[in-house]
Amino acid sequence: MPVDVQTHGERHAAPNKTIAVRVRYLGARHPFEDPKAPAGENLAELKPRVLDFFKLKEGPVDGGTKVYVFAMDGLVLTDLNTTLGVLAKEHHELKLDLLERFEQG
Repeated sequence: MPVDVQTHGERHAAPNKTIAVRVRYLGARHPFEDPKAPAGENLAELKPRVLDFFKLKEGPVDGGTKVYVFAMDGLVLTDLNTTLGVLAKEHHELKLDLLERFEQG
């Protein structure tokens, strides 16, 4: 069941702050890594870069739809407007998982 991570406080970090982002996808040998991702970048902006790195596509498949979602510490992140800085809190790195979902209907 998706869980929405609460993002109280400031939604955008300082424009020059960067975060080391690592996204793990179980179907790949190597993770996506961006050592200097802008803290103000949101998940919606990050997602196309991650999907391209793993050569993944969302869309219709066999009577359903394949979608990819980010998760952090086992919780699905549903708000794609959340920035990397908010998710990383005061840390300088952020580790995410990319999960594949197949939705029927």
